[in-house]
Formats: sequence, C-alpha cells, structure tokens
Amino acid sequence: MSSSMNKYRNDFAIRFAQLMQERLPIWKQTQKEERSSLYSLVSIAGYILVSLLGFIPGKNETNYDLNLHFIIAVICFIVAVIINIQTTNKTYQTRVKRTFFSELLHVFDKNIKYARNQKIPSSYFENCKLYNHTIEIRTDDDVFYGNYKDVDFTINETDFGYETRDSKGRKHYHSMFKGAAMLFLMNKQIKSRVLIRSKTLLNFTPQDFEKVELESCDFAKKYNVFVEKNIADGSGQIEARYLLNTAFMDRLMQIQTSFKVSKMDCSIFGNEMLVMLSTNKDLFEMNHLLGKIDDIKQYYHLFDEFASVLSFIEVLNLSSKTKL
Repeated sequence: MSSSMNKYRNDFAIRFAQLMQERLPIWKQTQKEERSSLYSLVSIAGYILVSLLGFIPGKNETNYDLNLHFIIAVICFIVAVIINIQTTNKTYQTRVKRTFFSELLHVFDKNIKYARNQKIPSSYFENCKLYNHTIEIRTDDDVFYGNYKDVDFTINETDFGYETRDSKGRKHYHSMFKGAAMLFLMNKQIKSRVLIRSKTLLNFTPQDFEKVELESCDFAKKYNVFVEKNIADGSGQIEARYLLNTAFMDRLMQIQTSFKVSKMDCSIFGNEMLVMLSTNKDLFEMNHLLGKIDDIKQYYHLFDEFASVLSFIEVLNLSSKTKL
C-alpha cells in the first residue's frame, strides 16, 4: 500500500466511529429483524417440512429403519437452518451495505458509491480476449463505482459462464469466471491489446498474440504477458513494455495480495483496463448476522482492498493524458 493511502487509515477509523454513533441503533434494529425471521412461524414450518423429507423411504428400500430415517430427518433439519441463516445473512448485509459501505468509503472520495445495479456490461468480458465463449448465465453481487483522480472505475463481484447438454439432455454448467471484476477507464489509449495472465501448469500463447519477455523480477515469475500482433509497425511490444513499468507491476501485484486471491488476469485495450480476480469466496463482506456490527477490526480488510485499488490508480497515473 502506498504511503498516500496510509493517511486515510486514521480517517477511516474516525468515520467508522461517527457512523456507528449516528446509525448503530438503526442497523441493530435491522439485524434484530433479520435474526427474528430465523425463528418465525414461517421459518419453523419450513424447517419441519424439510426434516419430514428424511422419513420418506428410499426407492429401493425394503426394510424401513425408523432410527436411520430419524437421523436423516435431524440432518435435514440442521441443513435447512444453516441454509436459512446463510440466506438471511446475505439479505441483512445487503440492507446495511446500501448506506454503510458508501458512507464509509467516502473517506477516500465522495464519488465512490455502492450500488448493485451498476454492474459492468457483459460485453466487456466477451470482448476482452480472456474468455472464448459467449456468456449465457450470469449472477452479480456487490458493485462499487465512482471516480478517483479523474478515473472512472467499477468493481463488480460477478459469476458467469455457459451451459451445455449431454446426450441425455442434462444441463451442465461451465464456469468462465467467479470473483471480482474491476474496470478502469483510463485517460490514455493503448493501441495494442495487452493480456496479463497468472501462470498455471498449462501456459500457452493466445492466438494472434505474442509473448512479451520481461526482465527477471517477481512479476515475471507470477504472470505471463502477451500483446496483440496485428499492429503493422510492430509497436505492440514497445507499448507493452512502456505500460509495464515498475509502478504498474508492483501495484497490480498489490491488488492480488490485498484481495487474497490465487489467480488474476488483466486485459488492456484502448482506454479500458479490465482486472479479473478469481476466487470462490465472498469479497467485501461485513459482520455476520449473528456477529457484532460495531467491531472495526472486521472492516479493515475493506480498507486494505480499496486502498490497493486506489493506489493502483494513483501510482499508475492512469489519469494522465499522455498518448502512447
């Protein structure tokens, strides 16, 4: 994290305390309402109904074992309770996040907002050259957007993929991506598309791209860099090397570190920079429904995540009007 971001940490704590003083009674009431729904008559009826499924005899069951079915019924009951807690927790977090996250992130800039309906259009993912299939199914969670240092950006938790059918007509889902997608609209133009991909066991050069050889460094050990070959004057390699300066590489790696994800890919073309952080865990989480909402320690991860993103914008000088 850059030193310029460290100055915000104390402001973050102060703003957190202010928000808790102003809004804690309202948020606690929200928490109480959602907790109460876990043992409402509707929920209890649902638990019992699901548990009764455990007493249904199996298709090929010849000797009905009541003790075994009782155990299955108990397991069904517990699973129903756990699923309801998870679902209700998501509803609770969404209700609080609408006000809490936006106001807390104003520490960095008043233009940063939380809004689930401002997602990144699927066309960006389909045209980025990181994926080779049309998106057929997509679900979205948290979305943050705003402007920082004259750069528009959107951070979007998303999960997308497509379906196929086997010979028996059964559907099979194929995941293309799950995690956090980040779109930055730069004030400079990249003429040759640049792809940055985490190294895996199977590393290959995409069609119509060529590999950019980097000097020995931590970045080169973790990522492969490719540039499109269709530029007549061959300036793609030069452009990619110009872009991949030390600041760029350090800050890009810092984003992956801050979000604690194992895989990161990036596509850059024109004024668009798309960073894809792959993970199966929920990001941008706040306190659990059954936890304490006013414990600041559980929100420092949010600070670190956004500090890394804004440092990326700041240090890269994405707002520069320089033409490559």
